[in-house]
Amino acid sequence: MLEQIRMACVVQQLYGKRVDDVVGEVRRQMQRRNIADRLRGKRIAITAGSRGIARINEVIKGVVEFVKGCDGEPFVFPAMGSHGGATAEGQVAILRDYGITEEFVGAPILATMEVERIGETNGIPVYADKLAANADGIIVVNRIKHHTDFRDRTRAACSK
Repeated sequence: MLEQIRMACVVQQLYGKRVDDVVGEVRRQMQRRNIADRLRGKRIAITAGSRGIARINEVIKGVVEFVKGCDGEPFVFPAMGSHGGATAEGQVAILRDYGITEEFVGAPILATMEVERIGETNGIPVYADKLAANADGIIVVNRIKHHTDFRDRTRAACSK
């Protein structure tokens, strides 16, 4: 069980330039975060989800290569809730459709629907993928966007 959760703030800055070498650019941007020493010798979980990130397979490959270059031991895990029929096999199939395979990214894809309680917030339990929760660290590759089925006043205000 994770005893302490550390997070790093990442700010996306879009410059309007096209990135042709996504894998290399991801490695370069991660190098700028000065986290290499924290990854050395560590088993690192990397999220792979279904949030509509362009060229996600190349992004994941860049993260894997960065972790390996820091002498870390990366693995990829599906992080997408109930997608893929809420089965590990279904989620791996979705990742495969995105081009995220063990052969392409260079790391094992470990999938389970088992979760582990890692804490709580405002009295509500917080759960994480069991394999990721037992890793030495988690690198979250994500895009924040509204859920397509979510509707309320906040969503309406943000859509204007």
